[in-house]
Amino acid sequence: MNLKNIFAVLLLPLALGSCSDSFLQTDSPNEPSAGTYWQTEDDALMALTACYDAMQSQNLYDDNIDGWRFGFLGRETSTDNGDHTWGDWMLGSSIARGTSATTDECFSMYWNANFEVIKRCNLLTDNIDRVPMEAAKVAAYKAEAIALRALAYCNLTSVFRDVPYLTESLTLSNPTAAKTPREQIVASIVADMQATVADIPAKGQAATGRMTREAAYAILGRIALFNRKWDVAIDAYRQVVGKVSLFRSGDGKDFHKNFADLFTQANETCDEVLLSIHYKSGKVGEGSCFGVCWSGPMNAIEASMNLCDDYYCTDGQPIDKSPLFKGSLAKGGHTKAAPDYARYENRDPRMKGTLMLPGMTWNGREYTNDLPASSTCCIRKWYTPEDTANEYDGGLDYYVIRYAEVLLSLAEAMIEKGGYPQAEITKHINEVRARVGMPAVEDVATEGTNLSQEQLRAIVRHERRVELAFEDLRFADLYRWGEWENGVKRMQHDKEFYGFGCYERAYRGPQDLVWPIPQGEIDTNDLLEQHAEWK
Repeated sequence: MNLKNIFAVLLLPLALGSCSDSFLQTDSPNEPSAGTYWQTEDDALMALTACYDAMQSQNLYDDNIDGWRFGFLGRETSTDNGDHTWGDWMLGSSIARGTSATTDECFSMYWNANFEVIKRCNLLTDNIDRVPMEAAKVAAYKAEAIALRALAYCNLTSVFRDVPYLTESLTLSNPTAAKTPREQIVASIVADMQATVADIPAKGQAATGRMTREAAYAILGRIALFNRKWDVAIDAYRQVVGKVSLFRSGDGKDFHKNFADLFTQANETCDEVLLSIHYKSGKVGEGSCFGVCWSGPMNAIEASMNLCDDYYCTDGQPIDKSPLFKGSLAKGGHTKAAPDYARYENRDPRMKGTLMLPGMTWNGREYTNDLPASSTCCIRKWYTPEDTANEYDGGLDYYVIRYAEVLLSLAEAMIEKGGYPQAEITKHINEVRARVGMPAVEDVATEGTNLSQEQLRAIVRHERRVELAFEDLRFADLYRWGEWENGVKRMQHDKEFYGFGCYERAYRGPQDLVWPIPQGEIDTNDLLEQHAEWK
């Protein structure tokens, strides 16, 4: 990575309530230099706030579909979870079609967004020891920055694999870095986090809006899970289990609301949300754009029918096996002109908390065969129809990690590690299911007891998809499970069976299982070498 033009010389003062998106600047002689900045605790807090602020990027944990950005919704709809209604114009469509090139902007956008987080975190860890404040606070600030940096590297290594590994700020005399193998990066960040996570205040002691120790352990668990370090993942997740709880709406009896109401501003600070990106509407420059929908269901990106079909019936069985499924399984039985409304009855409540489907209402208006998505499945999660006046300045937080993910990830790590009794594993899966009234694994006719590792693996992978759809995990999951090709086949089936699909999907082989180093980075950094699959 080449940082010749963004080296850490001058620091831009930051208002605590509204951090600038340009944390470093090099062209103003009136701004304080790095040599004079790190003087007070306020300086340190501003620098830490800037680390969090970088995560608001529209190419990371925000999005702006019509603003040529590649945020979390654009990424999710590049997988088998969705599609791009606007076709080839959309960023990420080339990945979905299997036609991507090293010059595609989607790759450089995601690369730069994550490295901006890393750059700001390194600036803090390089300088925080100079600030005259309590040693415990210095350690906590440093540990938070290390955890955020680890999250960014988890993002990068999950898709780009081997990337430059930077734990100190680059300088004019040392402006470039070569690739480091993924396994080395992971080993280093795991060790760093294990050594520092205890320095972060636990839940209830951390400052509002800041990372907690439990959130940091969840980040550590995700990194370990994604890299097959089962023992590390299990140990990390067990530091979280039991210390927070899943959200339930009101008395918890309305299973649909238990899930759908979680993704509302009223509940964005609930116990389940371990780490979120905070947004505030009100024209103060801190609002989000991921809820842009033009006052109706979004028609630039959409969900896929194979995702919709993956939501089981309320008896816990797939639609092709459950006696509760009343829809059509015949080709031509569900079309855009003549929707099969019966197929949406008796289904997992998470389906209508995630998807906007024929027969559902949006701000009091029922949509039938006029939904804008070509697949008939719009996305409902993350959208706020009650506040479309602020759709370009949204106030709903984005949830980076929820407790539901922790429970399912712990179950997966235990399955892959092996040697655990089924009941010890499935209690975590069953807890997630119970929140929405879905039956326990042991009570489902097509699941049951004495299941094999392969059967349990299929169950937890299914639960991750239907629980965590559009939460920026699908790329990593498909890649690490070796499931990308099957995901392409699912989208091909949607087009052949339903006639739904914005473009043809194709799989080229290993080239499609890792993102290329952006060509601009290769061109400006003599130390960087392109992945073998992309040469």
